[in-house]
Amino acid sequence: MQAARRTLRARLLTVFIGFTVIVVLVFGLSATVFVYAVEDDFFSALLEEEGTRLEQERARATAWGVPRQPWMSVHASTEVLPQDLRDQVASAPRRREFRGDAGRHYHLRVLQAASAPNATSPTWLVAEVSSRLVVRPMRASLIETWLMVGTVILLLSIALALWLARRITKPLSVLVERVSLLHPTRPSPSFRILGADGEVEMVSRALEAMRTRVDAFVEREQSFTRDASHELRTPLSVIRSATAQALDDPALAPTSRRLLGLALQSAKQMERTVASLLALTREDVEAPGEPTEVLPVLEAVVIEQCAVLDGRDLTLRIDVPQRAALTVSSAVLHLVLSNMIGNAIAHASRGPIGITFTGRCLTVRNPVEAASLPSIGTLGRPWVKGAASRGSGLGLVILQRLCARARLGLEWQVLDGHFVTTVHDGDGARSSRTSTTAG
Repeated sequence: MQAARRTLRARLLTVFIGFTVIVVLVFGLSATVFVYAVEDDFFSALLEEEGTRLEQERARATAWGVPRQPWMSVHASTEVLPQDLRDQVASAPRRREFRGDAGRHYHLRVLQAASAPNATSPTWLVAEVSSRLVVRPMRASLIETWLMVGTVILLLSIALALWLARRITKPLSVLVERVSLLHPTRPSPSFRILGADGEVEMVSRALEAMRTRVDAFVEREQSFTRDASHELRTPLSVIRSATAQALDDPALAPTSRRLLGLALQSAKQMERTVASLLALTREDVEAPGEPTEVLPVLEAVVIEQCAVLDGRDLTLRIDVPQRAALTVSSAVLHLVLSNMIGNAIAHASRGPIGITFTGRCLTVRNPVEAASLPSIGTLGRPWVKGAASRGSGLGLVILQRLCARARLGLEWQVLDGHFVTTVHDGDGARSSRTSTTAG
């Protein structure tokens, strides 16, 4: 926003300065053309007056008279014109103004005698006006005056542009500062700006209305988060505890034990889902935080998942260095690993499940049935087909959103009969990659 404000000021200054320069140039050129045209018209009027008088005298006499002005002369033909004028007149007979040598300047008029209207070579009335020029000797002074006037106008234009830019951008700067103070955890400032111009006042009113709606929305979301955290976690904890106690009964039938095991696993998966959804509503998830060692968090997650491994032909192979770390908070890393490993255990067809860490990338690799490969990795569809599947693509969507908020990169693919999920340090906005290459 600060850059945008500077750009607006720069554009206003550029427009004003550019317009002023164009006006000064046009004014200077117009004034120059005007004074030269006035001077040329003055000499043309003198030649016309003198030529008319000479033609009238020629009609009464047999020879041309002498001009009254000493700087005018009559030439009976083109061949007797001055040398520096003769060639120019021969090449451009319709021109009436020529520049000669040694600073001389000529104006010409054709004289027509009444007794010889069809003469092959015209008679010329020539005015050598170099000693009578007014504008050309003043050219340096005119340019100096024009530059002084243009500079004054340019300075006034810059001052006006600065004043106008400051007047326009100051209310916008106030709006930018107030918008930057917006935070879900503290009251929002008012966007109303008294005394602002019409357009800025309209923007401030619109922002004020939006602020009111956003505050109400944030309040509803916070209330929902508090209610969901209590109303969902409490019954899930009761279900998980009661199911675990029921499984401790040695007299439990095998079918009931299997069904209660599925219920316990689903309750734990639901707890992970609720924890992930609640984490997405927290503001601190977006903060990168300090690097967190992966191995201690991974060990805690594996201990939590041990009950799910009981009775299944699954093993975990962990190859994670002691100092391996990801730039994320431990709480968020715990949620990410719980989702990755929980999904891998839930959908693995057989063992082992590999967990490796190389190049700041944590990879979970679990085998899957060949018949389920076309549906794996397709968002919104079951990861594994059949009645034994208890997960869905929604878990992967939640994991993707959680990694994006935590600015972690997430990629998944099916490779050689295994579903491979990788999380790594990177831009959270990076698109996840899905492929289904069966080996």
